[in-house]
Amino acid sequence: MQGKNLVVDPVTRIEGEARVIITLDDAGRVNNVYYQVLELRGFEAFCRGRLVEEMPRISQTICGVCSIPHHMASAKAVDMLFGRKPTETAIKVRELVHYIYMIDDHLLHLAVMALADLLAERSSELRGLVDVVRRYPEVIKKLITARSITTSIIKKICGKIIHVPIAIPGGVSRKLSKEDLEFIEKSLRELRGHLQYTLDLFKNTLSKSRRLQELARRGDYELKTYYMGLVSEDGSLSFYDGVLRVVDYKGSEVATFKPEEYTKYIAEHYEEWSYSKFPYLTIIGWQGLEEGGVVRVGPLARLNVCSKVPAEWALNEYKEMLEFFGGEKVVNNTLAYHWARLIENIYALEVVEKMMIEHRDLLSTGEVVNLEGTPRYEGIGVVEAARGVLIHHYKSDSNFLVTDVNIITPTAINNAAINTQLKKIALKSWTRLLLNEDLTNLISELEVAIRAFDPCNSCATHIAGSRLIRVFIYDSHGNLLKVI
Repeated sequence: MQGKNLVVDPVTRIEGEARVIITLDDAGRVNNVYYQVLELRGFEAFCRGRLVEEMPRISQTICGVCSIPHHMASAKAVDMLFGRKPTETAIKVRELVHYIYMIDDHLLHLAVMALADLLAERSSELRGLVDVVRRYPEVIKKLITARSITTSIIKKICGKIIHVPIAIPGGVSRKLSKEDLEFIEKSLRELRGHLQYTLDLFKNTLSKSRRLQELARRGDYELKTYYMGLVSEDGSLSFYDGVLRVVDYKGSEVATFKPEEYTKYIAEHYEEWSYSKFPYLTIIGWQGLEEGGVVRVGPLARLNVCSKVPAEWALNEYKEMLEFFGGEKVVNNTLAYHWARLIENIYALEVVEKMMIEHRDLLSTGEVVNLEGTPRYEGIGVVEAARGVLIHHYKSDSNFLVTDVNIITPTAINNAAINTQLKKIALKSWTRLLLNEDLTNLISELEVAIRAFDPCNSCATHIAGSRLIRVFIYDSHGNLLKVI
């Protein structure tokens, strides 16, 4: 064991490619842990020179799983760049699509990525979706049915499920018909029962599983970080619009700022061993991969930063989660991300149900696009993706050709926290490494923590064009010939 590295390659049940490298000192103790993102995409570089109006279409191809938030953040950035404020109807249609997407994405993560972690009583019992399907076929059937409802709503509104053509500069491409609204309302009634089922499934599993309860209360899964998320003007939970709020691990407010001010509060650090950025809070400064200096985003962060959850059912469930984790305003346990996702599903459903009652006529009769405005040649769009705060920032020349693109994804923001979390778990387990015991449990515990964040590494790897990339050329014998 001395002087060796332990490598978990690949990390399973995540979007994209990554591995974990645990470095050991001469005594066999854990020295460091690296969550190494292995992909290289480079959207920021090859979008330059394209027409700005194409960006909402192009940028959502960054990811097939979370294409809709990229579409919406990009559309908001283009709105600002053109100086076009979307109509009230257009905003409601965008919000409707975005909130349904949030439910759909959370269901996908539960069914495909996280369910084996939640149902397994031992680390090696359920290794993936196939094992879950064999042992719990009815559970998977329920979750697939729920997703079929959410995807059918998105298809009804947008015409397709992935890479949707709904948002355009200053609005949306269509208004909703009476038949569309009737279909959505019927689908929401069906969806309510399925979301109740998923929530009950999680809580029943949590109450019965000794392994899950142990992990949920373990100190090494507690990560005392800063949190950042969108909130409405009154501090309420919000997914589409609002201001960005930052709180510390006790819930004390650190900063609140408008999305267009993000450059004053968020900067980006680079490490040579990862293709993903490491965004950090400028008011804290880059402190490395240390617990007290990193910031987290996503479902748990959103609940931690908001001052209220303005929906009765979701609020009651949120209170139950707080009670389980000790009754404090802020929950710092990483595994609480799973519970937070299910609470957000309920909240999103309640928001959409209310929207269908209060804005039904507006959705079908209002103007869907505003073509007037004074160009600013720079635009910033921010939304909450399922995994957290997503930022699109564009600049253009006078011909509306893109000159600069910056995309900060939630997985990139969480990158430092993921590395910090894994090191904390590994440090607690160093005696097992020293004794050269079976490492199955440790690998499982690391992967469980990673999947709680639900990282999308494909989205996070936009580093090309932002720093120097070196290419190493070797001959067939492994000798280094040239560095470009």
